[in-house]
Amino acid sequence: MVFNYHVKQVGYQYMNKKINSFSKLFTPALSAVFFMILSGIFATSMHCLIRFATEEHHPFEVAFFRTIFVLLIFLPVVLQNGFKSLKPNNIKLQSFRAVIGSVAMLFMFYGLSITELAKATALMFTVPIFATILAIIFLKEVVGIRRWSAMFLGFFGAVIVLRPDIELEFGQILILCGSLMWSSSVLMAKKLTQTDNTLTITFWQAAGLIPATFILATQVWVWPNLEQLFMFFLIAIAGTLTHWFLNEALKRAEISVLLPLDYLRLIWSVSLGFIFFSETVFRSGKLLSTLFSRLPSIIIKIFCADVAANPRIPIFASVPSPNRSEI
Repeated sequence: MVFNYHVKQVGYQYMNKKINSFSKLFTPALSAVFFMILSGIFATSMHCLIRFATEEHHPFEVAFFRTIFVLLIFLPVVLQNGFKSLKPNNIKLQSFRAVIGSVAMLFMFYGLSITELAKATALMFTVPIFATILAIIFLKEVVGIRRWSAMFLGFFGAVIVLRPDIELEFGQILILCGSLMWSSSVLMAKKLTQTDNTLTITFWQAAGLIPATFILATQVWVWPNLEQLFMFFLIAIAGTLTHWFLNEALKRAEISVLLPLDYLRLIWSVSLGFIFFSETVFRSGKLLSTLFSRLPSIIIKIFCADVAANPRIPIFASVPSPNRSEI
């Protein structure tokens, strides 16, 4: 027990030290790109694990274990610094985000369990569009032709490769509604980066989901074995890292700048769907190769051109030095 605690504690300190070192070495722009790509990789890995887990357990139960295991992941932080290290500064917004996040997660998990990975991914790629529109309305972000170009290029590239043939059945509708709610949650996370640290935002994003997921999980409860518990724990780790790196990216850039990079998840989604679920979602290898080789570079080039063309717009924010409570 003591050994496990020590290992986790060292892991948190090492991870935070590396993130801080990376931030000092690279500009906010490069850091934001790197963290956004990592967030996408872990998000896609989590979706793949959810597909496996929901073969034997109801999505609501999987969602509950994904949230409850977050408490175990953050336990070393609490043991070292006390619960004050997780105390939010904006309780009202954290609570509202927890409600929105609960509904979004339940919609997403249930939708993923009954929808092919390619179709689900194509629908979740509406998040950047929803979030950008909301950022324009509520955060007054300036979105020029380059950002819209990168966004729609990524979306249509995803549709071409995934060829989802979506007919908006029940699972697809759930994912679409979950995407809209998740877009709202991303907006709230961006706002919270002004008052709370990454640790607090990441913890309460998951902990706030426990009540709703517990109530629903008790209606479909099946006791998992050790192998299944380990799968749930991996889902929790992937989900936590997804939010951690997303919040780190949101500290450093506007939402409308970051979210076009989310389309790079297409590469991981198609690859994992083909490897683990034998989902062939492309008509020709030549088309797939062209999009995989060109799409990332085009999006990143548009991204860099937007930064160069708007030097006076506060696209990137300076990142304050972490306080003692941010491990």
